[in-house]
Amino acid sequence: MEVSPPASRTEIELLVNLSTLINSSLNIEEVLENALNCVEQFLGAEVSSIFAVDKSTGELYFRLARGPRGAQLQGLRLKIGEGIAGWVAQTEKPLICNDTAHDPRFSQVFDARSGFQTKSILCVPLKAKDRLIGVLEVLNKRDGGHFGSPDLEFLTILGNQIGIALENAGLYQRLNDKLVLTQEELKVAEKKLIRAERLAGLAKIAQGVAHEVRNPIMIIGGFTHRLQKLAPAGDQIQEICRLILAELEKLSRMVREIEEFTRLPEPRLQPTNVGELLAKFLEDNALALAQQGIRLESQIAPDLPSVFVDERLLRLALQHLLDNAREAMVAGGVLAVTVASTPTHLQISLQDSGSGIDPADQPYIFDPFFSTKPQGTGMGLATVHRIISDHQGEMYLTSSPDTGTAVQILLPRWLDF
Repeated sequence: MEVSPPASRTEIELLVNLSTLINSSLNIEEVLENALNCVEQFLGAEVSSIFAVDKSTGELYFRLARGPRGAQLQGLRLKIGEGIAGWVAQTEKPLICNDTAHDPRFSQVFDARSGFQTKSILCVPLKAKDRLIGVLEVLNKRDGGHFGSPDLEFLTILGNQIGIALENAGLYQRLNDKLVLTQEELKVAEKKLIRAERLAGLAKIAQGVAHEVRNPIMIIGGFTHRLQKLAPAGDQIQEICRLILAELEKLSRMVREIEEFTRLPEPRLQPTNVGELLAKFLEDNALALAQQGIRLESQIAPDLPSVFVDERLLRLALQHLLDNAREAMVAGGVLAVTVASTPTHLQISLQDSGSGIDPADQPYIFDPFFSTKPQGTGMGLATVHRIISDHQGEMYLTSSPDTGTAVQILLPRWLDF
């Protein structure tokens, strides 16, 4: 068994100084640059680099690549197990390779990109709390010699320090990002609260108006029907009564939609496959769309996660959106519907090729009673927006007279199971 010689005073002093340097700042890029510069000088290496593990893909990417050609390596990635660095990441064991030309584990990808010729590599895993977070490597002795066990021991000790520093810097960055995000979330929450209070006030007023209007509508309608029956056929009174009844029907529909908006219940959340729900919803409406000359293009991703929603309320929201799309495509068109999943949300998108919405009107489209259609009550999109908000979701609408209207609904996956 080979026994490493005791560390020299110079090595001990350098390790102490490097440890102090590494833990002296949370500006990790500057710290790593200075630390690796010291390592190259002490080990007599030409260049060095640090790979970090991308948690989302499981790949290795360059966190820092020193040397005049390091910039050319940015963007290149390694799969775990690929190349010397990938082997070290996979096995979590350090490695000395003093003859890359005859080592099958060596990958030519980086040399081909940078024009650098790698002859020897000293590579160690970077770990924090027994978890791999990256790989540190130094390349080529400047004097043409080989890396040895003392070099490996030195770099392993230093790698442990760098691993902890990377973990701490990542934690700091996540906390800082969370603080910024929280501040933004507070602003958004404040706007939502103001809007919710305004809508609550409007809902009370609307409920009172609907109650007061319903009885006169019924009375006027009853007398108008009676007068229509008494008037002789072809009499002008018949046409007047028809116009009155048509306007009363508009008022009745407005009252119904106001009451629907003001009486929306709290969602009764149940685990639901939204992809299956939407497929059934589109099937139920396929005939009406086809009869209007609207071509339906649906793309529902497979294996969507179930999320907690109120099926009845979600179908109601989708029906309002579909009705709007149909009204915007009187002469036919295309309705594209997609459902996909992201790490945080289930995303439903509807894009029509209709007449679109004037940009000047778009800031008000979710407000109750605001409508750009002569026959509209202004309650449809307000109802949809409220339903999605009650599901802790988000809703976005973009529209142009040239391209039609696109609606995107985001339902949070933190409610999934």
